[in-house]
Amino acid sequence: MLPKIFTICCFLLFLNVLSAQEYIAGNSYWDENGYVEYLAGNLPIVVSVPHGGYLEPEEIPDRDCNGCVYVSDSYTQELAREFQEAMADETGCFPHVVINLLHRKKFDANRAIIEAADGNETVEASWAAYHKYLEDAKSQLIESYGSGIFIDLHGHGHDIQRIELGYTLSKSILQMSDESLNTNAIIMSSSIQNLALNNLQSYDHTELIRGDKSFGSLLDHRGFPSVPSADTPYPEDDEAYFSGGYNTQRHGSENGGSIDGIQIECNSFIRFNTTVRKRFADSLSRITLSYVNEHYFNEFDQGFCSLISNIESTSFQDEIRLFPNPFSNQLKLSTELENVKLHIKDILGRSRKLVYWKGDAILLSDLEAGLYLVEIFVDQKYVRSQILYKQE
Repeated sequence: MLPKIFTICCFLLFLNVLSAQEYIAGNSYWDENGYVEYLAGNLPIVVSVPHGGYLEPEEIPDRDCNGCVYVSDSYTQELAREFQEAMADETGCFPHVVINLLHRKKFDANRAIIEAADGNETVEASWAAYHKYLEDAKSQLIESYGSGIFIDLHGHGHDIQRIELGYTLSKSILQMSDESLNTNAIIMSSSIQNLALNNLQSYDHTELIRGDKSFGSLLDHRGFPSVPSADTPYPEDDEAYFSGGYNTQRHGSENGGSIDGIQIECNSFIRFNTTVRKRFADSLSRITLSYVNEHYFNEFDQGFCSLISNIESTSFQDEIRLFPNPFSNQLKLSTELENVKLHIKDILGRSRKLVYWKGDAILLSDLEAGLYLVEIFVDQKYVRSQILYKQE
């Protein structure tokens, strides 16, 4: 094992490097071509808009691959921006949003690179940037929260005016019984696999797909009919339905990880009417926050991003003492202050535990031996950080 002082120095250097690479929430960043925009965030919510672009530069030829689709998802870019604004107004915080600014004729950001760019080097570079921004957003999400949700935002032109939610499960699978949907084989092919295996209320997979607290049911309750949901548990055989594509498979938890994915296909009535679209953006913001609070984080709706915001240290930072250091399986806190929260991260910056201190010793027997960064908050305001070492 490396000497503890050397390890601490390396950890501090790592934190400095990590900080230098961070984006500023609320600001926009573009790839070198100006074809991909990343609106940086600080909430456990990532939104992808692969088909909402309008740019058609002449120097980029239209894609000519076998089976290429060219129809854009009109007004999804506007919807994503309105969603971000609504969430910022509600919380003072920002979801991560990545937008393809090119028309789908030129670049399909919901496909693997061959079909997405059709061999064009400029588009290939933007494809790489698009998914790099998504990976950066996910890394920041995991570092700060440990888990969260990825939304791939689309628009459909199907006859039935309802929202279609894709969980990488086909229409025929959704038509199965509750018992079948809850089998391991189906859960392992779901883009919300992580949530099905680990959620606050211990809901099973079926309940998360079409129960009263599912995303679809929350939309229904706000006046936006959706499938699947409690009211419409699955699409019928003769009804069109999008189950989720490349992005939902790649960036959701179907293949592991702690970020769950949902493809949201919005009907034209929602997208084309400015008034309705803005009302939907506001509702979608509130629904997403409610969903995260219900399934991922207790009391999230009372703090939002304040747990990770860089608020200037308060004057009472010396009124809190954490001990012992190094610690074994328990950590103690000495203070007269109330409403103290601890956010414990490992050496890689990943969230390991969020503790709402109630006056007792903090049990940390589930943590492995090593270095940890403990961020201390009082009344949702950042106080200071402290490095602690857990012994074998």
